[in-house]
Amino acid sequence: MGSFQPALYKNPLLVSKLAARIAELAEKLERPVKIMHICGTHEHEIGRFGLRDLLPNNVEVLAGPGCPVCVCDSDLIDQAIQLALTPGVILCSFGDMLAVPGGIPLKGERKGDVRMTLLDAKARGADVRAVYSVFDAALIARDNPDKDVVFFSVGFETTVVAVAALLRRQPPENFFIIEANYYTPPATHLLPKLEGFNVQGFLLPGHASAITGIRIYEHLPELGIACASSGFEPVDVLAGVASCLRQLTEGKPLLENVYGRVIQFEGNQKALKELDEVFELTRMRWRGIADIPASGYKLREAYQSFSAAKKFNAVLANSVEKSVHEHPKGCRCADITLGLAKPSDCPVFGNLCTPDNPYGPCMVSHEGTCRAWYSYGMSQNHIEIEVV
Repeated sequence: MGSFQPALYKNPLLVSKLAARIAELAEKLERPVKIMHICGTHEHEIGRFGLRDLLPNNVEVLAGPGCPVCVCDSDLIDQAIQLALTPGVILCSFGDMLAVPGGIPLKGERKGDVRMTLLDAKARGADVRAVYSVFDAALIARDNPDKDVVFFSVGFETTVVAVAALLRRQPPENFFIIEANYYTPPATHLLPKLEGFNVQGFLLPGHASAITGIRIYEHLPELGIACASSGFEPVDVLAGVASCLRQLTEGKPLLENVYGRVIQFEGNQKALKELDEVFELTRMRWRGIADIPASGYKLREAYQSFSAAKKFNAVLANSVEKSVHEHPKGCRCADITLGLAKPSDCPVFGNLCTPDNPYGPCMVSHEGTCRAWYSYGMSQNHIEIEVV
């Protein structure tokens, strides 16, 4: 594998050639084609570089359930809020999780069905801290031996590997986690079964697939869906789209790895071994979507001493806060996450729901589809650019 050359993957000439190739393949298909990515970073970069404007009118790239912040179960958010408000607890999580509304109603001056966040808990006096990694949270636990430190562990395969690595190396005894990590492939089993789901290709996630590999997506080509792994630079994304279109024109859907500089077909075996030692797969609720079997990571018995749910069972069992599972009223985050609607279809997008005052989870994270659309003006009309 050669050295990474960042400029190469933004090269205007390569981008132009790929856009022309995509147009040529799309013309051969003579029908509309929808390709779904399942990674929030893809949506962010597609918006940042204006890549949808390089696609022909019969090719559409949809955003799928690729944002862990957006699919995190409201019950788990409410658990984090409840523990943050518990005396003697320091609650740590990634910065974007602090602003995600859970299910506990919040009374105030804001309009709509506003729900409580960890930032609201912090405003009430809770010790809530944003961290960059689970290792930062462990350092806080070491430096505060008289406190219980809870890490709200939210993410997909990429971030849960770091949690497994830490737990295998014995963090402080006052360190615990809320298990909110999701496993991507089972969601792709569910998607093709949904009413109204009409997708002919998938851009497989770049970050998560660096851990799991892409063999685990073999069920998709069996359903006639073209698949290509993809990185995040303009050349990467367009190469993935071109791969899916070529497979469809040839009538041979398969798994194609166009991100070989990072992804191995079988995945990162060392990382997978550590994951398997610490966690096992369990049923998990994807917010607004469904309870999906084997789609979440649960601590194995040998590591249950780090479970916040077990440590604080009595506190959580006695919670008097009433919460609701669904998204706030009027919010279409569930449909947007499933690719069944665009952010511009949501009645609260851009008015009641903005990055400064997010109403639904898809507006909170930089990986959220609504945040990307708002930031890069993707709710405006598509502008087709002539490729020369």
